[in-house]
Amino acid sequence: MKTLKTKEGLCFLGKTLELEYGDLLMSVTIDVGPRIISFSRRLGQNIMFNDVEDEVSKDVSKYFGEGNVWHLYGGHRIWASPEMETTYIPDNDPVKYEIKGNSVELFPVTWPKVGLKPFMKISFLAENKVSVSMSLTNTGNSKRIALWALTVLKPGGKMEAYLPKTDTGYLPNRNLVMWPYASITDKRFSFSDDKLTVQSNVKASSPFKVGFYTDKGKISYTLGKELFTKTFEIKAGEYPDMNCNVETYTSHLIHEVETLSPLVSLAKGDSILHEEIWTLEKA
Repeated sequence: MKTLKTKEGLCFLGKTLELEYGDLLMSVTIDVGPRIISFSRRLGQNIMFNDVEDEVSKDVSKYFGEGNVWHLYGGHRIWASPEMETTYIPDNDPVKYEIKGNSVELFPVTWPKVGLKPFMKISFLAENKVSVSMSLTNTGNSKRIALWALTVLKPGGKMEAYLPKTDTGYLPNRNLVMWPYASITDKRFSFSDDKLTVQSNVKASSPFKVGFYTDKGKISYTLGKELFTKTFEIKAGEYPDMNCNVETYTSHLIHEVETLSPLVSLAKGDSILHEEIWTLEKA
């Protein structure tokens, strides 16, 4: 039986927790975030985008106090939906962690102003399989949110997901949700009756984003020789952004592959949970 090997390391964001299990290597930031800033096979490449030059940031002084800046950083993070100015929470504080067998639990500080306490648990399940479980606990006033899991990957790959095929009679069975800056004729975007594809391009001159609902609970991203797959549970309820449980955003810098939980009304002390199962293998 394999065991998780851990040690502290360094990256451009400061201290990291280095995780090694079977063929998988992962780095998680612990001076900020947390972000899963690196994820690779032992002989493969890191699929996560790293914003070493701090090309994507946002001054959030208006909401979170003078001098506060939100940074993309890159990699995988927890967020809340619907997106608005106050969701750009400056998660720039150190992160506590505990190692428990083949799992790591990460305890970021409570998000200021918005009253949400994030939590992430990473559990290695098999040679190439990892559970990334996330939660947000409401520490303030009642609110209606979804947990949004964003994985910021290197561009140049192809995202694929399946659209519903269920015969719903007189009712619609598929949705495609576009953002104002995205053109439906964008050549990076294509779809058939049951499949949607977004091929990112490092030479792209504008961003593109599309959201949709999948009943398969599975999306994949192929980058060179790496095949990254996320699976997640489809839960009953209303999803954000015109009922999207998957969204993908791409520019010349990044390709985000995102899943969302249903919207939930949280009283003080209530939590919302969302889990993704990741696999990484040779394409």
